Amino acid sequence: MPRIRGVLFDLDDTLADSSAVEERIWNDVATLIASRFDGLDRDALRSRYLEALHRHYPALAAGDIDLPAFRRLRLADALEPWGPLEDELLEAYIAEKARIADEMVPAPGAIETVRELRERGIRVGVLTNGPSGFQRRKLETSGVGAEVDAIAVSGELGVAKPDERAFELALALLGTAAAETAMVGDSLENDVLGALRAGLAAAVWMPGGREGAAPHGALVARTVPEVPGLLGLA
Repeated sequence: MPRIRGVLFDLDDTLADSSAVEERIWNDVATLIASRFDGLDRDALRSRYLEALHRHYPALAAGDIDLPAFRRLRLADALEPWGPLEDELLEAYIAEKARIADEMVPAPGAIETVRELRERGIRVGVLTNGPSGFQRRKLETSGVGAEVDAIAVSGELGVAKPDERAFELALALLGTAAAETAMVGDSLENDVLGALRAGLAAAVWMPGGREGAAPHGALVARTVPEVPGLLGLA
């Protein structure tokens, strides 16, 4: 492996424990929605809600729509079998979802690992898909933003992972070349395959609870503190 001088991390479910916060808030969101629709199946709603994320998030990450438009499209899509989305419910839903950024916490060992890498002279950055304000609020409340050398948000870049241009712009901010930089993230397509196609020196997949094999050329870490050792930086 080439000598690594920089590491780019994804934010959500990599440096920040987004899923745990979202899961906790979802219970409140589902209760809110169920109070307005008789006979609503909460499991079916959850399934439709997750499917709607995959349909509409790419446009949000690329900056084609803003966060309020994304929220409206996603919830209206999920609610279609039970009825139309009314403005009052949308406003209440948006208020609940805003808590995700306000309650974001770092993943276990994330802050300590970033500090360890930087103490060893490694440049550390974040490359995250999402709208600028929302992602930067997560970085602030989790404490991650204050610890890194560079922050690249797709909503500001005008292009999102896995597009190679997102990696190129993030590397320019970090001040390292692709051949000496590693990418770490939870998404096989966006973080791992995107990084490999962009010519980065290494890609580390953090699958969380997901099963599956990493693509050829990728490494696997279950926790952030494992990353320096895998990259030969411990």
